[in-house]
Amino acid sequence: MTTTNRLFEPASNPNVLYADRQLNIRSVGDGLLRLSGQIDLTNGDAVASALGRDHSDDGRVTVDVGELEFIDLYGLRTLALLSSDPFGRPVHLRNVQPALQRLLVLLAWPTFMII
Repeated sequence: MTTTNRLFEPASNPNVLYADRQLNIRSVGDGLLRLSGQIDLTNGDAVASALGRDHSDDGRVTVDVGELEFIDLYGLRTLALLSSDPFGRPVHLRNVQPALQRLLVLLAWPTFMII
């Protein structure tokens, strides 16, 4: 049985793009998103919906994942959706923890670039 997380309203903070019991996504600047918590099957669709719009002037998206505690393949697929053209405009990941970096190297997805 799959459960979903309840979406919490971003309490008068326009920088909060998404928040539930396990994940918080904030827009920090032009094209920079900061994730803290966990992305998995239970919140991946809601996260994809929240991130469905362009967040920068030039279309480049940088995601700070330094505070991300867990991400499964469904969560990675969700982040990959930030790139409209995975071969021409990858999603830049910043502050990548060693476990996530190993996973990205194993998958070798051209959608992500670690900066």
